[in-house]
Amino acid sequence: MLSSAGARSPLFALAVTAGIVLIFIFGFLTWQTPVKLPFPHTSTHVGTTAGHGTQGSVGDALRLLFAPIRVPPSQKELADETGKKFSLPEKTRYNKELGKKILILDLETRELESTKAYNEGHYDWRKINHVSGGIFNHYAYAMVHGYDYKFIHAAEFEDRHGTWIKPSALANNINDYDFIVFLDADATFRYMHLPIEWLLNHWEIEPKHAITMALDPWDPESPQYNSDAKNRTYTNTGFMVVQNTDKTQEILKAWHECPDDTRYKDCSQWKKPKFHEQSAFGEFIRYDYGQYIKELPCAEANGYPGVSVAHCEGLFIRHYWFEKQHVKNIFMENVMQTITLSIQKLFAENDPNTVYNQSKNEILVH
Repeated sequence: MLSSAGARSPLFALAVTAGIVLIFIFGFLTWQTPVKLPFPHTSTHVGTTAGHGTQGSVGDALRLLFAPIRVPPSQKELADETGKKFSLPEKTRYNKELGKKILILDLETRELESTKAYNEGHYDWRKINHVSGGIFNHYAYAMVHGYDYKFIHAAEFEDRHGTWIKPSALANNINDYDFIVFLDADATFRYMHLPIEWLLNHWEIEPKHAITMALDPWDPESPQYNSDAKNRTYTNTGFMVVQNTDKTQEILKAWHECPDDTRYKDCSQWKKPKFHEQSAFGEFIRYDYGQYIKELPCAEANGYPGVSVAHCEGLFIRHYWFEKQHVKNIFMENVMQTITLSIQKLFAENDPNTVYNQSKNEILVH
């Protein structure tokens, strides 16, 4: 890939414009006759709001592109590429799109390396790391479904690990939304056409559930790993659904203040040692607020293909604790599946402006 002359060069602007136009064309062609999309095969700024401001055209293009394949919140049955079916309960709670009532949230103490490269005029998708790849997945997902999005670049703590930014950031934003969906940079939405509302129905999240997390992998042959002092499996804070309830702020405050050893003795031991805020939540918070916590199967919202322990293969949410290079693949495959579906449609339906049938292999022009 040739480097652009500068971050704001005319050729760069032309390329971006052309790309957006192509996406609109492909999306429009697909939209004309909705096609069922099978689940794709997979091997494996602060305070920005999705679809607002200068990024509106990109958001419009993504929504148009994914519109024909987006799953309705209450669609009763889905099947993955293996034919395995997933059904919703008979009665579903979330039957309409929640739109801006949902916030997709990224929290980082790190600067995005891809932003630095962009500002220097040599952004290259092939070279970005998993952090940017994961955040792009989250941001694009928010635009596809019309959710709000924020990337919060938080300051480092002086006395504890950087992941302790989670409770306070969630508390500072939850009052403005019905739900906040948070993901670590190495966690991804496996299917970008599957909305949060469908997952809320599938997981049967009730109005009382302030925080929802997936369990970590647990092996009975090695029970000392991923377990608290009572041998109960930890939940993983790399993916959380936080609901605005009358208990949410209380829980988040207790969690944030846990290392101060005021309410919970010896919680300060988790300021820096693994697993930081996750251990504190598992050792203390969930025991006081258990009825407001929803624990999901590790197989559905944690891990990735190849993790045999507890079948933690990331059916809906994938969390690449290792092999982080696959984070980019999830995003790439989702986008390319959708774009090339539009192209394939032209050939499959013998579009007269694209596909010409030649009955005889002879020269007809004299």
